[in-house]
Amino acid sequence: MMKQNTYKTLSLLMLMLAILLTGCGSDDPVFVDPTDDDDPDEVELVEFPDGLLEAQIRLALDIDSDEDITPELMLTLEELNIDASDDFSGELSDISNLTGLQYAENLTFLRLSYTSVTDLSPISDLENIEYLRFNNTAITDISPISGYTSLTYFNANTVTGLEDISPLAGNENLQTAILRNVPFGNEGMTTIRELTSLHRINMRNTGVTDITVLGELMAEGALLDSTPGAEENGGADLDLRQLDIEDWSPIEPYLDQISNLDGYPGD
Repeated sequence: MMKQNTYKTLSLLMLMLAILLTGCGSDDPVFVDPTDDDDPDEVELVEFPDGLLEAQIRLALDIDSDEDITPELMLTLEELNIDASDDFSGELSDISNLTGLQYAENLTFLRLSYTSVTDLSPISDLENIEYLRFNNTAITDISPISGYTSLTYFNANTVTGLEDISPLAGNENLQTAILRNVPFGNEGMTTIRELTSLHRINMRNTGVTDITVLGELMAEGALLDSTPGAEENGGADLDLRQLDIEDWSPIEPYLDQISNLDGYPGD
């Protein structure tokens, strides 16, 4: 009886071994890495460290708070208008991080007035922007936008920490430059000289004492009522108040061609 049981046990073991060998076959087994969770169908989402900015972008895109924001969706964003001075809640003034906005490659209009933004790096590649306004902010460096060439409107009113405006030099089509209280001084006039399409400039309290450049621009057709874009905006407009200018002769031959001039002696 014992031999018979031993025989059955051996037979069973042989059968199990045969099944095991057959299952292995000639193909190598497939190893599945449990840590490999890449999903080829996974949708890429844009992340916004600043929730307040994300909320404004959702409003601009007209989407709900639970809807995904993808890079493709960001391409439809052409205008973002944030003016914290009109926000009674006070929340918009806390917007400080523009990360995520870099996906808005078709953005042409961007306003960030009275926000806490200090770093423009995330928008450095948004070179389709034509209207850029970040008045009354603590921005001190605009070098991230040195590659911009499409600006027609620029407003850094009362951005008192900004001294170097040279990154604007490539915007030959810039028509309006609002630089009140930006202390760029006479050094900055080298950049102003490159802006040959200007019909409006606010240089109030900028530390400029020499306006030779303005006369040179006028001689070339800028900053006059006849400058393209001036007529439909009420004529040429220059604000030169609070400047210590002793010699006004560079612009005096053109006074009758300037509809709006503030700061000239006797006005």
